[in-house]
Amino acid sequence: MAMRRAAHPTAAGRMRASGMRKLNAALLLNIIRDKGLVSRAELARLSGLTKPTVSSQVADLIKRGIVVEDGEGAPDARGGKPPMMLRFDAQSGSIIAAEIASSSVRVWLADLDGRPFDSVASPIKPEFGAAHVLDVLCSTVYDVLARTGRRRSLLSVAIAAPGRVDANTGTVLEAGNVFHWRNVEVRKRVEDHFGVAAIVDNDVNFAALGEMHSGLAVGVDNFILIRHGTGVGAGLVLGGRLYQGTHWAAGEIGHMIVDRESAAEDAADRGMLELAIGSDRVRERVLSAHSGQPSTTLALSSADLAGELAELVRRNDVAAALVLDEVASQVSIAVADMAATIDPELIVLAGELFGLVADRIRELVGRVIPWPMRIELSALGADAALMGAMGSARGLAHDLLCDLGRDQVQLSALR
Repeated sequence: MAMRRAAHPTAAGRMRASGMRKLNAALLLNIIRDKGLVSRAELARLSGLTKPTVSSQVADLIKRGIVVEDGEGAPDARGGKPPMMLRFDAQSGSIIAAEIASSSVRVWLADLDGRPFDSVASPIKPEFGAAHVLDVLCSTVYDVLARTGRRRSLLSVAIAAPGRVDANTGTVLEAGNVFHWRNVEVRKRVEDHFGVAAIVDNDVNFAALGEMHSGLAVGVDNFILIRHGTGVGAGLVLGGRLYQGTHWAAGEIGHMIVDRESAAEDAADRGMLELAIGSDRVRERVLSAHSGQPSTTLALSSADLAGELAELVRRNDVAAALVLDEVASQVSIAVADMAATIDPELIVLAGELFGLVADRIRELVGRVIPWPMRIELSALGADAALMGAMGSARGLAHDLLCDLGRDQVQLSALR
């Protein structure tokens, strides 16, 4: 009788086995990170994987310097040799979070647990164009890596960018306001410069992720973050996931129409709502109201607009009070419309001016929305977008350590 040839594993079978090993590595690394210190036996129990599989995967993680053995644990009830404990080595790599703001780029450097090594801000001149801004961004990242000696350990970068961003390609499709960008390939520029994987998304989306992971929205599945500055935008988290829309335009509330007069006008790059209540326009309106008063010397600083407006209101300045009431009214219309459309559990207001008008917004929204609507000021302040970017850079680095593909990386990093 002829001997039957042994079947060779198919390419698909090998791919499935390889994918399973990567998923097992990701599972074990998650458990080690979450537990702090854990034995191999406990890893097998918590993961449901066999002890040989755990031993093999752990050996690989140790060989790559991602996991280290860190002393002996307590012996079990039967006595015997104490188990060797395992710990994730957060110092084995570095991540970068960066934000492109209207007048500066801010960069945070951290270890793989998000603990900061260093931070720096560099001024930019958006009117010089996208190439200038990205040059400053890359040189700032390079400088912070060089002075900390972390260049070779960099694993991932996450960048909070202005405007409407295609997060799949890391391209700013359009950013009006002070930037006037169209189809700027931010991710490609950063990846080409540093040779590591990068994530780019809208700054308000990252701010929403920051609130979801570290702020008021921890444990909240459905919420909206509204961010006010020179620009006005919203980040939407629905069902515990960031919602970005068909055209990457979810949350572009600067284009909302809040009165009949603006509805009759042609569309503007900045959008009607942003043209009305962007911080630069608020400043202009207050200064304009005072321009006919020769006895009044007023020079509102864009650096502390909220503080100076608060002082004017304290001094019973009518113009400042009227402008702030108009801001509150127009934001309230936007909030009420979103509340009636999405029915979120929470609306977070991020931006210094909101501290002056939050109570008025709650009052106005409460008049027209007949169900409870929780409206709170952000607990993270100006750092929300960077904190969200840091969390995404951390998730991206984790998946890269487990050798997952970019599609899987993007999904997990933006959760």
